[in-house]
This record gives sequence, structure tokens and C-alpha cells, in this order.
Amino acid sequence: MMSARSLSVWACYTLVLLSTVSAQSAPNATAPSTEYTGPLKYEPHVAGNAIFGVLYATLGVLYSSYIWKYSDKWALCLPIGALASAVGFFSRLALDPLDVSLGLYILQSLLVVVSPSAFLAFNYMLYGRLITAIDPKFGNGDGKAAGSRMEKSRFSFIPPRVVGRTFVWSDIITFFIQMSAGGLQAAGGDDNQTMAELGDKLFLVGVSAQGLSYLLFTALLTVALQRLIADRKQNSSGLAGTGWWGLDRNTTFIANALYFSSIFIILRSVYRVVEFTQGYSGYLISHEVYLFVLDAGPLVLAIGIWAFMWPTVLLDTIAREVRQEPPHTQPSERNDWVPLV
Repeated sequence: MMSARSLSVWACYTLVLLSTVSAQSAPNATAPSTEYTGPLKYEPHVAGNAIFGVLYATLGVLYSSYIWKYSDKWALCLPIGALASAVGFFSRLALDPLDVSLGLYILQSLLVVVSPSAFLAFNYMLYGRLITAIDPKFGNGDGKAAGSRMEKSRFSFIPPRVVGRTFVWSDIITFFIQMSAGGLQAAGGDDNQTMAELGDKLFLVGVSAQGLSYLLFTALLTVALQRLIADRKQNSSGLAGTGWWGLDRNTTFIANALYFSSIFIILRSVYRVVEFTQGYSGYLISHEVYLFVLDAGPLVLAIGIWAFMWPTVLLDTIAREVRQEPPHTQPSERNDWVPLV
């Protein structure tokens, strides 16, 4: 399990890395010496893109191993998104702002901008599984999904089984909006400013809708936790008081991790909204350093939290404790609070 100290070290390490990349990127990111007229407004920084490509690839491979180990097919979106982001940043190394390959530009743009939708989808689906684990009256009572899709939980004002589907479909819709926008933006360039600006506006619509959807999800999570805290206090549960907010430590970790992840996802969404509000020739889109500091870095932190403790390890324990079931004793079974890295 990742302690507060380990989390601080991880965050500080990433911030130092971002500072290094930002400093190295500053010469060509904040004061470009050449006026580039194509869709790419700067020369991609080799070290910065390579570093984030490696980080995303490492996390993608790590999460793939967790999914293989625990048969968590529902979580496939996380490594797929991480690996797609890695390909996006590695692809940027081949871009030449003086002779931009339109196909390559569209590919890297979509992979870098759109792939993080998979990270949001992971959090959405994790929420439903958290509600199933903490509510012994939901489903078939054993912490597994069962029953009507519209079955309600006393902790969630939206049926838990609907949450994942609703928000994931929202993600899919904004995904296709952003894909269309990327094509228009790349096909436009300085030769067709109207098309490029239309692509910017469409990107803005997609990113804004995605951000608003995630804010609603954050509100949903907050209400669920408030109801759970009140329930634990009212019932004087043996699980109460062992972690922050009067919750057991396993639920506390997942809740804190979701909030930690959400902070950086929202930060990234705000950056993208501001970027596309400025338009095709805006300041942010013309300076790569902000891509590293306000997009890639925050998202690495947002998904990196799960490298220290795979959530389903805790969900099984939460479900057993809530239902007062004996813990697994077989060595091959999942153990409570066993660090994965």
C-alpha cells in the first residue's frame, strides 16, 4: 500500500521531472526563432516527448500485468489509454514543423488529446464497483454485480450500474467529437484558417463537455462518500474510524486516490478548454512546454496512483469486511494492503 510519504515522493519526483523538461523546453517553447506556418507551431522537444512516452509505456505495461494477474477485464481501458498516449508522444519525435506529415500529425494529435478519455472511463467504472463493495444491500449481497440495471443504492443518487455506462457513453461521444475536430484542425493549417478554427471550436465543445461530465462524476462521488460516512457513524460500524473521514482504511485509500486522480484530470481539462478557447494560433497551443506541464504531467500523476495499489485488491477486502466474511487464507488469494510495487 502506498503511504502518504510514498505518495509525496511520487508527486515530488514527477514535479521535478516536469521542471527539468520545462527548463529544457523553454528555449524553443517560449521563444520560437522560426515562424512555422503549418499546423505544428514549434519543433517538438526530443527529451520531453521521449520521457513521457516511456512513462506512459511503463504504466501501460504495468497495468496490463495487473489485469492479467487479477482477470480484471473491466479495467482494460487504463493500459490501452496509457499505451496509446505513449505511441502519441513517441510519434511526436518524428514531426518536422517545416514539413509536417498530415497523417502523422493527426495521429499524434488524436492519441495525445483523445486517449486520456480512457483514464476517465476507468474512474467511472471503478466508482460502480466501489458502491457494489461498500453496500451489502446492493446486488446479490456478496459484493458482485447482480440484479436489475436500474437497481438503486442508498449511497448513490444514480444507479451504480448506470453510472459506468452513462459516463463512458458520454466519453465515447466526446471522443468522436474530438476526433472530428482533430481532422479539421490538421487539414486546415494556415492555408485554410476557417477549417482550422472550426476544428478548434469543435475541440472546445468536446473537451468542455468531457470536463463538465467529469465534474458531475466528482459530485456523484462526493455525495456517495458523505452518505457512507453518515451511515458508518449512525450504525457505529466496526469499520468506522479506522481511516480518514471515519471510514475503513481500504475505502479511504480508494476515495483519496479517486480524488487525487480527479484533481489532475480536472486541471488538464481546464488547460485544454483554455487552449482551444485561444484558437488555432493561440499562445498555449504554440508553446510545447504547457503540453508537458499542464497535460502530460498531470495525467501521469492521475493514473500513476494506481501503480502502488491496484484497486480491486482493496475492493474484495472491503466487500468481505462489510459483510463480515472471513478473509482468504490461501496464498494465491488477494491479501489486504499488499503493495504491488
